[in-house]
Amino acid sequence: MVFTDLQITSKINGLNVLPLELLTLTVDSVFINNIKTSFIYNDTTLLKIPLATPLNNNDTVAARIYYHGHPFTDASDWGGFHFVGSYAFNLGVGFDSNPHNLGKSWFPCVDDFTDRALYDMYITVSDINTAVCGGTLISEIDNGNGTRTFHWKMNNTLPTYLASVAVGNYVPVNDTFAGINGQIPIAIYVPPTHVQNVPGSFLHLKDILSVYESCFGAYPWERVGYVGAAKGAMEHATNITYPSSSINGSLSDEWLYAHELSHMWFGDKVTCASANDMWLNEGWAVFCESVFVKVFMEKKVIRQLCEAN
Repeated sequence: MVFTDLQITSKINGLNVLPLELLTLTVDSVFINNIKTSFIYNDTTLLKIPLATPLNNNDTVAARIYYHGHPFTDASDWGGFHFVGSYAFNLGVGFDSNPHNLGKSWFPCVDDFTDRALYDMYITVSDINTAVCGGTLISEIDNGNGTRTFHWKMNNTLPTYLASVAVGNYVPVNDTFAGINGQIPIAIYVPPTHVQNVPGSFLHLKDILSVYESCFGAYPWERVGYVGAAKGAMEHATNITYPSSSINGSLSDEWLYAHELSHMWFGDKVTCASANDMWLNEGWAVFCESVFVKVFMEKKVIRQLCEAN
């Protein structure tokens, strides 16, 4: 059994029901301000929590939801929550789901593109595994019973579909990027067998960051991050899910990690208003693939000419 704590602020007067979304899981109990309360859950999407005292605009309430079960996977086998071998991870959008956002596949939330929140993730795993989430790793606690609990904190707001978790036998490859506003940590989490491939596959990561900063402004997040997974490429904020097969020591899929990185500006910092506007996120990212190639190659040619002379 797991639980989610929410600090919810009403945007209207007279809010008497909390409408949350949660896909195909079993809700065990709900607490409002530490008091157990009733709820209505249709087992497929909508979780309604009646409030004894209605909320007015800017009023805040604390909710805790306990739940369990096997999380949802999109019919396309892309979005939702995935278990592949000894690894588990989420992908925040599903191609067959309508709307596409799938934060609700693993925690109760207001799962739209415009509601943004701060996140603390506490993930307990077996000793042999590591939990990787967006944001900054605050602590790693040995529970003394063969498990460890990882606390990750996201210091910038984001919509639910950009929150992330990946669990498995991961090793971090760490570095820093000298951004225009200061040093930014880089952490690329990969299976141990892929550690030696990271330098070759991410050879130009800092160059890509420099190009994007020169074109679009300072990198807007606290960390640059990737995590290797069995499938999918998804722009989770500071923790991009990236295929382990693409971390092969070559630059064969450099376009792909450049594409996902550009979403930190277009899609994550600035997010589309609805599922119908998702083409804006992806359109900008495809454009950015060419931006990197053009600007980086121009600089490379100029540098080579200068060295030749």
